[in-house]
Order: sequence, then structure tokens, then C-alpha cells
Amino acid sequence: MVTRKYRFIGTVSRCVLMVLLIVVVGCTGGGKSGHQQEEEAQQIKDRILDTYGNQPQQALAMIDSAVATGILPNYYAELLRIKVYSQAIEATRQDTAIIIGEQLLNEEPFRQDLALQQDVLEVLVYSARQLGDFEMQLRYNIQLADVCRQQGAEVEALRTDAEVGLSLARLGKTDEGLAKIDSVLRRIDRVRKFTELDASIIAMKRKINVLHENERYDDVAAVARHMLERLADYEAHPDEYHDGFYREPKEDSRPDYIGFYRSQAWAFLVSASEGDTARHYLSLYDQTPLGKTLDGRRLIISALCRLGEYERMEAICDETEALCKERGDTLTRDFATILRDRAVAAEAQGQKDESLQLWKRYANIAHATNERLLLSQANLYAARYHVQEQQQKIAQQKSSKRYIIVVALFVSLLALAGLFFAWYAARQWRKTQLKNRALAQQIKEAYIYKEKYEALADSSAAQPGAASPPEQSPQPKIVSLDGLSPEELFHYIEHEVSRRLLFLNPAFDRQMIIDEFHISKERVGAAFSQGSQYDSLPQFVSDLRLEYASKLLVTTDLPISEITSKAGFSNASVFSRCFSRKFQISPTQYRRFHIDKLTS
Repeated sequence: MVTRKYRFIGTVSRCVLMVLLIVVVGCTGGGKSGHQQEEEAQQIKDRILDTYGNQPQQALAMIDSAVATGILPNYYAELLRIKVYSQAIEATRQDTAIIIGEQLLNEEPFRQDLALQQDVLEVLVYSARQLGDFEMQLRYNIQLADVCRQQGAEVEALRTDAEVGLSLARLGKTDEGLAKIDSVLRRIDRVRKFTELDASIIAMKRKINVLHENERYDDVAAVARHMLERLADYEAHPDEYHDGFYREPKEDSRPDYIGFYRSQAWAFLVSASEGDTARHYLSLYDQTPLGKTLDGRRLIISALCRLGEYERMEAICDETEALCKERGDTLTRDFATILRDRAVAAEAQGQKDESLQLWKRYANIAHATNERLLLSQANLYAARYHVQEQQQKIAQQKSSKRYIIVVALFVSLLALAGLFFAWYAARQWRKTQLKNRALAQQIKEAYIYKEKYEALADSSAAQPGAASPPEQSPQPKIVSLDGLSPEELFHYIEHEVSRRLLFLNPAFDRQMIIDEFHISKERVGAAFSQGSQYDSLPQFVSDLRLEYASKLLVTTDLPISEITSKAGFSNASVFSRCFSRKFQISPTQYRRFHIDKLTS
């Protein structure tokens, strides 16, 4: 019996040793070499970069998983996150990318690595461009050019200098901007290297943008023809241009590269030419892959209007407008441009009333999109809130990792204690070999005593049974919205959002409606497009906030500044402007009018 007992102790000891080995292997990363871990991290980065443009939510989930498993360091995960955010349509996501990007530039890994700085600055430039903030874009482009030069990438710096010139021109410094672009072209325009060719084409496109915006069409045509000459020279002498630049196309894709920029040059010539010349370039452009896309057709929409191709122009506007409404993106400069082009076409066809209505809609949306810059404080607030959420998430992941390490250490200590116990038991067994007979007799007596005790216990009364489990409380009844029409669904959403004051939440958006009412984004879109008079969700939220503010003006003595904050507006000037536009009277006059009405 003693032998069986200590055999059991030996088995337990071996099991404890096995557990200890598993824990040690797990804590050391499963025995992977540093090279294998680097390869795995690079594969994860490549998958995320391939995914983030089309599937941002999936890319964010991959980033979180890679951080949680220790494959990616936190600083590089943040870089990947801002690349995802920069692709978003929402202004708050662009602001989030900017805030995180500025923080990353001050962190140690980025201060020491110029390549990482370049990655962050390229995202910041793109986000500033999406927001239409040319001052911010200019500032980041200047920093980006400096980082490129520090790395010895002079041509990349010159490419960025061309972007600096475009930003200067759009800030009202047209001559200074053109001079900056011309200085870039003088240095790289005639060089037969692909790096210089690619940068010069970008610089020529930026120059054409500036010239076109200033209606200098003869100069536009000259630059576009020169662009065609450079592409023809590259097509005729590709070997002389070969320099191994990472953007250089392979031999089989070289025609696509040349064809893409050649089609853009033809589009510029269509916009800068008249009569038969414009129609000639238009026929060339129509045959290109770019000319067959919606974005490509929009490039020549003003030229179509000038050539009297009104039906074709309106078809492009219809297609673009449908796409904007489908994305819920009807409060942008692109949508305002559609209305402007329609107004020009209607006016050219003598449709005065329709043209006037389109011009009014264009003016309203253009005014609203300009005000988006004035609302940047609200956007930044929401963006900072989002950043805090991300930081809390990262902190939770770190806490989980620490918890895993603590558990592993605890298991290791238990395993060591088990080993010590096994050693001590074996030592005691050796000591008790000399007292084996006496011990066996004691065990026998103990066994007899146990039998007597169990017989005595069996004679005692049985214990009462366990109580029945409590009844479960009924599940709350869920209100079904499936049978409601778009109009009924909109009225229900409007009632609940107003009753619960959801519109005062700075983060209130389409996703919040989906989450609160458990309905699909398609039904939300149908409720607003078919069941309401609102063109967009921001207009709906603004109306609710203004109605709420009007009640506060009449029912309270709060100052205008406090009502502005309580109603969810970023500042008093924006609130006053929106209030006057809705009620045709200022907030102060509105309060005075209702007070006089009550006292009279």
C-alpha cells in the first residue's frame, strides 16, 4: 500500500514537470526565432495594408489582434491605425488620424527613424487634403520635404515641393505657388530617369491645377502638350529611363502607366481647348480606361458644358449624385460642384427657374461646407474622445498581457512547489522504510476505526432536499420595427431621438441610430431619403438642436453662451448663424419677442 502511494506521488511529480515545461515554452513564444517573428510581423503588416482601403473595420480588428498577441509593437500599430482612419469619409476620423499622427511624431521610435516620420507625415498630408485645410496641408508638406532631404531622397523632396506650390496657390499666393512648381520642373524636367520623370509629371499636374483654377487655359494646354511629349519620350526610350525606382512599372505594365497619364493630359487639353480641337481630344479621351470611369468623366464635365453636350453632362451629374446619396455624402464640396454644374447647364439651355433653384442649393451647401472648418473644434473634441477610447483599449490589452504573465508565474511557482513536495515525499518515504511494519499496523487500525465511523454516520437522519431553483424573470419585450414604412420609421426615430435627447451627444451619427434601434443601415437610409424632408443626417441633428435651443430661450434665463453649449453647438457665432437661418430672427430677438408676447 505504501508503495502504491508513493508511485502516485511520482506520477503527480511527472505531471507537474510537464506543466512547468509547457508554461516555460509558452512564455518564450513557442520557441520561435527572432527571424521567424519578424517574418510573421511583416506578413501581418502586408495583409493590413492590402485590406485597409476596402475593409477598414477588418483592418482595425487585425491590428488589435496583432497587438494583443505581441506580433506588432504599439507604436507601429498606431501608425497602421491612422492609415485606416485617413481613408474614412467622416471628418472626425480624419481629425483622429491627425491627432494620433501628431502624437506619434513626438514619440521616441519616430524621432529616431526618419522613414517612420515620412510615413506619418504622408498620412497627415492626405488627411489635411481630405479636410480641405490648405494651411495644415502646407505645413505638413514642408515638414515632409525636409524629412525626405534628410534621408537623401532629393527627388521625393522635389515632388513634395510641387505640393507645397499647389497649397500656396490655393491660399491666395498664386504667383509664389507657380514659381515654386516651376523651380521643381527646371531641376528634373529634362532628366531621362524614371524617378525624375514620375516627379515631373506630378509637378506638371499640380501646375495645371493652379492654371486651370485661374482660367489660364492657353498655359494649361502648353503644359499638357509637354506632358504628352515626356510620356512619348519615355515610351520610345524606356531602357534609358530605367533606374530601379520602386514606383517604376514593370515592362508588361508600362503601357498602363503611360496610358493613364496620357489620358489625363488629353482631359486637360479637352478642358483648355475649343471647338473641333476640344472634340478631337475628347474622342481620344473617351477611348481610354480612365475616360470610361465615373471619376474620369467628371474630369471633363465643364468641357462638356462648354461644348453643349448637356445631356451627357447631366447623365454624369445624375450618376455622381446617386453615388453621393448612397454613401450619405451630400454635404461635401463634390456634391456642391454637381449642383453648380447642373445650374450652369440649365442656364445655358435657357431653363432660368431651374437654374436659379440649383444655384440656391449650391450656395447653401457651399456655405455649409465652408462652415465645416469653423466646426473643427467640435470635430477635434470627438476625435480626442475616439483617441481616448483607443488608448483605453490599448491599456486593456496591456493589462490582459500582464494578467497572462502573472498567471504563468503563478503556475510556475505551483509547479516548483510540486517538485519540492515530490522531493520531500521521496525523502520521507526512504525514512519510513525502517518503520514499515509499525506504519502498516497503524493503517490497519485506522481502517477499522473508519468502518465503525461510517456505520455510525449511516444511522443518522437524511438531510432535507435542496430548494427548487428560483423562477427566471421574463425577458423584456423587444419592440419590432420591421413592419414600419420608411415614413413611420422616421417618425419613430425622430420621436425617440427627441424624447431621449440623443442628438445632444457629440458622437451622435448614423451608427448610433443603428445600434440604438437595432435596424440596418439600409433601413436608416430609406427612413431619411424616403420618409423625411431632410437631405442628410447632420441637417436633421441641427434642426433638433435648434428646436431644443429655442425652448431653452423661452423657458429659461440662461445666457446665450450657455444655451449654445447645452444645445450641442461649438461656439455662439455658429449657433447664431444657424438659428437665424432657420427662424429668420436672431436668438436674442426670438427671446425678446416671446417675452413681450407673454407680458402683453
